[in-house]
Amino acid sequence: MMTILAMRLKDVIRADKTVTSLGKWQEGAKLPRSAFPLSKSKNRTYRLPSYRWRVIEFEVRGQLFRLLVAYRLDKEQYRAILAVDHGRELAVLAQYEFHGSHPGWHVHASCEQIEGVPRGTMRHPWQRRVPRARARCRRKEFGISNDDQALTKAADFFRLYKREGELGL
Repeated sequence: MMTILAMRLKDVIRADKTVTSLGKWQEGAKLPRSAFPLSKSKNRTYRLPSYRWRVIEFEVRGQLFRLLVAYRLDKEQYRAILAVDHGRELAVLAQYEFHGSHPGWHVHASCEQIEGVPRGTMRHPWQRRVPRARARCRRKEFGISNDDQALTKAADFFRLYKREGELGL
């Protein structure tokens, strides 16, 4: 059993990171379970119909994290899902999203210590959406038109850079 360090999401975002794998862009409705294992169940996989996606792995203080970046241009859909790796399953800490059907960049995130976030589920009752759904300060421009922009959006938000524009490899 892996020991999870006492950290919160903000600690993970602010910390120095070592990117161990950038993955590669792929397409397909079903992510291989090995890429983003949300549950111990062998048959449960995360589905992304008509999306382009990649999984980035990085470490913070020896703890492994995965960041699933997925987008779909025709519907202006984007997701960057940050999860802590518990070996055979993940605990989702934050989801940075844009939905063309109701525009506005927002994040669903937990303020709990990361070791307390339940494994194998995408949403939790104690997650907060920031900004709130009807907030006027939401950025409404999608701004994604290719793989590089999609990766940059996630890298900027979750601070994957060692130096400006340079991923932490």
